[in-house]
Amino acid sequence: MDNLGNSRRNRVDLAVNSVQFTRLASDIYETYLKSREEQGIKGLSEPEAASYLRHFEIVLADLASAWSADPFQYIGYSRSKKYFVEGGSYWDNENRRPFISERIFLRVINFLEHQQLIENHVAKQGFSDISSRMRAAPGLQILFDKFEVNWACILTDPNAPVIFVKDTENKNFIPFPELGNFDIEASRKNIRRINENLQSSLINLNISDDDFELIRRRLARVGEQGIVETTDNGGFREPLEFSNRSLRRIFSLGGFNNGGRFYGGWWQGLPSEYRKFIEIDGCVTREMDYATLQPHMLYAFVDKEPPEDSYILEGWDVSLRPVIKKAFNQLVNSDPSSRNPKQWHRFGPDLDPDPLPVDWGKMSLSQKIKSRRRQFEELTGRSYSDLLSDLIKFHEPIENDFFSSAWGATQNLDSQIAERVMIKLLDNSPPITALPIHDSFIVRRGGEQLLHNAMTESFSEVIGTECKIDLDDAVYDPPEGYEGPSLVNASDIFDETKTHMETHRRYHIREEQWRRVHGPSGYE
Repeated sequence: MDNLGNSRRNRVDLAVNSVQFTRLASDIYETYLKSREEQGIKGLSEPEAASYLRHFEIVLADLASAWSADPFQYIGYSRSKKYFVEGGSYWDNENRRPFISERIFLRVINFLEHQQLIENHVAKQGFSDISSRMRAAPGLQILFDKFEVNWACILTDPNAPVIFVKDTENKNFIPFPELGNFDIEASRKNIRRINENLQSSLINLNISDDDFELIRRRLARVGEQGIVETTDNGGFREPLEFSNRSLRRIFSLGGFNNGGRFYGGWWQGLPSEYRKFIEIDGCVTREMDYATLQPHMLYAFVDKEPPEDSYILEGWDVSLRPVIKKAFNQLVNSDPSSRNPKQWHRFGPDLDPDPLPVDWGKMSLSQKIKSRRRQFEELTGRSYSDLLSDLIKFHEPIENDFFSSAWGATQNLDSQIAERVMIKLLDNSPPITALPIHDSFIVRRGGEQLLHNAMTESFSEVIGTECKIDLDDAVYDPPEGYEGPSLVNASDIFDETKTHMETHRRYHIREEQWRRVHGPSGYE
């Protein structure tokens, strides 16, 4: 049986910039009308007809986007009425109405299944581990190819909501609370300006087809034997869906003072070691990030100078820095009930056992934490709780911020910084496209100094102090020990280009698909 777990939530905010897609949706819609007529069902009024066609376009756009990312991926959707009313996933809290009609949405899906255009797995009524699932069937995939419907022509609807608020307990989206000092109209305007730029930019990934398949399997949690491995929360990471070139801000804890980070870009789910291969409009890129951003902010609040490196502790090997960084985040993000050291068994190091146990994918979160703590003790000869204790002592000036759930407030501040950085770069002439990854940004080569200036200014404006910025590795960095130029002859370039065309077919196909829809990119 196919892996129904390899799925993502369905999207109802997509639009397609393609006359061909409009024809395809219209053809399928006309087939639906004929089917109604043959069954003796009365015709549709003009408003109903427009609504049905819109729902066909929404569902088909979603299927096309998912299929172009991963032909094996399913789309999870809901069929229960409760999801179409306030509090449900299909409810538009910004405009106080459902995004889609329950009745029409389900009729469209049922019809597509009847026409054998989708594979549809309807969940059993009542409690179910997974929701209903659908994906494009071979017949629909052929039509997508025939009508040249692919990622390059799929956009996020420019009128779709871009600001969301989650509640504290269930992390569900809720109606907007009191705005307080939050300027929602200015924020909405800024996000839509940022998205307009992103959706008109060719954001590609210059990696081989083999590497792309490795990433696809990794994000779908498919092991070497084809066995799907669940994540700690039982979910799956979404695949690289190149049509996801727009952002939205998501606030947390029921208000506009917590969270607010930007989510939605496909590059945010890319494993970090591959980020240097991202290209913007055909140009190689550089990534800069705020060094120890969260500690810098917390120390600024108490008017203290932060350590040179907040994640290097005396008595602990420097190689543990990534583990210590995650431990710091655990301490800050935890609530007061975890302050008692007797509760620290709930914290596990960011250090998976090597090799992974054969039943790792089926283990509970608590079992994985125990396994990770054992791995830490084997590696260091000390307890993970010892590390947490030393970390708290090292950061004595901000000790009160540990176990305070301060993450919501600090994320709110770094989201304000990120918004300023992206807008400053768009104000440049010509505008600079920046891809945000919370506390880091990716820009085309040549935009490093402008990005550095924007990051420095934005941090100072929001936090009131100076910051430290790191420049990450890039694909064009010279090899270690390189001291001068070397000669390259024409035959070397020709052979390398030919090999690249053969090994990076998906990369070149995406580039050609983009050109067919949008014309030449800005670098040509």
